[in-house]
Amino acid sequence: MSSLTNILLFVVLLGTLVLVHEFGHYIVAKLFGVKVLTFSLGFGPRLLGFKWGETEYQIAALPLGGYVKMAGDDPSEPLPEEDRGRGFLEQKPWKRALIALAGPLMNLLFPVLAYFAAFSMTTMEYEPLVASVFPGQPAYAAGIRPGDRITSIAGRPVRCFTELQETIRGRAGLPTEIGYRRGGEDFTVTLTPAGYEEKNILGKSMRGVIGIGLTARVPIVAILGNPENSPAFAAGIRTFDRIVSVRGTPVTSYPALVEALAGALASVKAGEAVPVVAAREELLGGAAGAATVWRTFETVIHPDAALAAGHADDAKLLTPAERAFGIASDENVLFSVREGTPAWDAGLRRGDRIVEVEGQEVLTSMDFVQRRMKKGEGELRLAYVRDGELHRCAPVQKKVIKRDEFDNEHEILLLGANTDFRPEGYAKIGKVPFRRTLPEAFVKAAGVLPQDISQMMKSLWMLASRKLSARNLGGPVAIYHVTAQAAEAEESGIALLRLMGFLSINLGMLNLMPIPILDGFHIFSAAMEAVRRRPLSERAQNALAWLGLFCLLSLMLLAFWNDMMNFVFR
Repeated sequence: MSSLTNILLFVVLLGTLVLVHEFGHYIVAKLFGVKVLTFSLGFGPRLLGFKWGETEYQIAALPLGGYVKMAGDDPSEPLPEEDRGRGFLEQKPWKRALIALAGPLMNLLFPVLAYFAAFSMTTMEYEPLVASVFPGQPAYAAGIRPGDRITSIAGRPVRCFTELQETIRGRAGLPTEIGYRRGGEDFTVTLTPAGYEEKNILGKSMRGVIGIGLTARVPIVAILGNPENSPAFAAGIRTFDRIVSVRGTPVTSYPALVEALAGALASVKAGEAVPVVAAREELLGGAAGAATVWRTFETVIHPDAALAAGHADDAKLLTPAERAFGIASDENVLFSVREGTPAWDAGLRRGDRIVEVEGQEVLTSMDFVQRRMKKGEGELRLAYVRDGELHRCAPVQKKVIKRDEFDNEHEILLLGANTDFRPEGYAKIGKVPFRRTLPEAFVKAAGVLPQDISQMMKSLWMLASRKLSARNLGGPVAIYHVTAQAAEAEESGIALLRLMGFLSINLGMLNLMPIPILDGFHIFSAAMEAVRRRPLSERAQNALAWLGLFCLLSLMLLAFWNDMMNFVFR
């Protein structure tokens, strides 16, 4: 999208939020009979407007806010005789508090409408197909396998993968009936989702998981066991090579590769070769950090039926086809080991297959990550296979603190060895059109709102307690930046509505802060007046107004400085 379009979207987005906020003040003031002199979108010189009744409606030059000017809201200005009884400061404290509260409250309720509109739109969502199943997780134990289509959860039909995740998220520890379809037949199993603790800079949360994924590994392989016994190795295939096609049929995911190899194994005669096209990633120029390219080559593999009937030496999930061809997924194979880290010092190297962590079998990358994170700091007992031989080591994991681009501290458990988590290493399943019914969209919107408000409150508390860096505060440039990102998103309409709702919550929470000249202080001072039975003196009100202006300008300057550092000078 062009910069001009993004600027227009930015102005419309902010203008809508300001309109919602000021309308809250305006409508409640009118209900209480308070005279409203001016309803302004923006500050500064008037660009255009009109007068209707006793109120001037206008758009001002600076679009970064707005205001509702009420009669008698400034103690230093005399109230005209004809407006007696209709001045803001003449009203009872509870009325003034409700007028002040109405603006932020509108900002906190408006997201329900924005989210409702977003969730009512037709989107493209991933099908509820099982692309991968993690061993040791509830779905695998219940017999669910890649290729199954989830049709229902707890008696409710499932139409897309997002719906599947949302339903499972809240069912940790609860027996749950899962319906799925395999090969045209319908099956039902009962399993109990495990609880998975998620961590981010705002804290921890628990969600239910059953151990399935919407992505599968692309057909990148690892040589199984001793290379001397692997038909694939004999054919020139090496660990981290990618299989492009089997017998002329392209394969785009590892499950598809296994299916193709199984078909070939079932149809070829003893000693017959299976033609394969493979690709190998090579460095351009041969220098560290250089770009890479996949170079394809053709070969033939002679599957060994005797191996198919045997047992894998380092995994239990291998199919007869994988054993016959001498290959496996690169799932739990170390893709990188950094020099000078605990893993390197313990002897681990690229290409080693992790098979045990703390005496427990490891079959996938996720297994490896979860078990080492659970162990925490200190010795980590590992078993790995290299060239068909089992080795053991005990690197010492240690906690280190890293800072992100916004100066937030993150605690990292350093090992120095990683499997291949690059995005290009995963193949996603297809998408289908998905649309919620209007009642479903409303329930979803109403459910997301308290979550976002809670997250915002936690963020403000962490900023105040300095657990979250002040670099996270953003101003107009940051808002413009995220608006432009939302406008470029695949489903930009939904992204912009979600952003509008989120920013509305930010605006509402900010205005509830008890800073003089903000709505939160008007609410606080009205409450104090109700308790003290008398208002603050005019001198005190003026002093607090200047203090509030100083605080607000300081926040604005900090946000502007962060904008410059994060988006202009970085």
